[in-house]
Amino acid sequence: MIRKIHMKRTVFGFVTALYLCAVCVSAAEAQAGQPGELFLSDSVVAFTLMADLKALEGDRSQESEERPGTVLLVGPAGDSVQLPVEVKTRGRYRLQRNICSFPPLRLNFQESEPKGTVFDGQDKLKLVTHCHDRNSFMQNVLEEYLAYRIYNQLTDSSFRVRLVDITYIDTSGESEPLRRMGFLLEDADALAERVGGMKLEIPGARATAFEPQQMGTMFLFQYMIGNIDWSTANTQNLEVLRVEMDHFAIPYDFDWSGLVDAPYAGPSALTERLHESVRERLYQGVCWGAIDFRPILSLFQEKRGAIMAAVKNVPGLSESNSRQASEYLEEFYDFIEDPDRAIRTLGRLCSGG
Repeated sequence: MIRKIHMKRTVFGFVTALYLCAVCVSAAEAQAGQPGELFLSDSVVAFTLMADLKALEGDRSQESEERPGTVLLVGPAGDSVQLPVEVKTRGRYRLQRNICSFPPLRLNFQESEPKGTVFDGQDKLKLVTHCHDRNSFMQNVLEEYLAYRIYNQLTDSSFRVRLVDITYIDTSGESEPLRRMGFLLEDADALAERVGGMKLEIPGARATAFEPQQMGTMFLFQYMIGNIDWSTANTQNLEVLRVEMDHFAIPYDFDWSGLVDAPYAGPSALTERLHESVRERLYQGVCWGAIDFRPILSLFQEKRGAIMAAVKNVPGLSESNSRQASEYLEEFYDFIEDPDRAIRTLGRLCSGG
């Protein structure tokens, strides 16, 4: 009992210090906002998440309950703001205890609460967290964030992301405060509304059921980052949108890509004979004559400068990880340097639809 009282006093002191520090932080650092503005800036959002982390770390099922929490952040006037949230574990692979000691989370804001803050207009947000409390896993978070930012350069029909600097406070008193980087993922319904479409819930579809140029861009992007952890057959790591008369497959979850190269990622049972590491690219696009790769390859070349600049502009990404990411992407650009050769090679590598 004495230990828990001491821990609660420690937490109270930490939160008090946060509030005192808040007046020192400029309100211009993206802490204020208008509805929908969360994903319109690249600056890092700093906040504190208070919740029963001990209980959340034990919630390892798809049916886990939402637990009460509080987000503390700097408001539009430079003051400290408290936002009540419901916090829930989420995901599948990274939700397994033997894979990640710290699970991915979802923040559910009360609709009436975030007004005037950077979370104005937000409801449910996926939070991509560190898998383990080691710097290498925080680097993996930043590399996955980079993958999303690369796809943002190629198409607006992509999930927007926002880096966050989070201080976690365990209200159970079982753990010391922890500060780590993570990122928030745009809600799928918000993405659909932004691109003028609607989200569909379907169990799967043939790749050729989607808009060909959008799929060609997605195929080549997945090859670029070395990701094969997706499938239209069961809509694995794909969100399906209907935009006017077309269907789009929007990719997410890139932790198994070669660009990220997470310690737990490796060839699947279907691909282990084809490559020894996720760093070895495999092309998973289907053979489909409706795709015109020439404008797609031109798009990738046109965005090369912005994509390579994105690597350099990830806050917190180490020099060595930044260099490895740049080298990995340059290998892809060597591959598409000759469009004719690249198109012939893709024709050999593609699979049946």
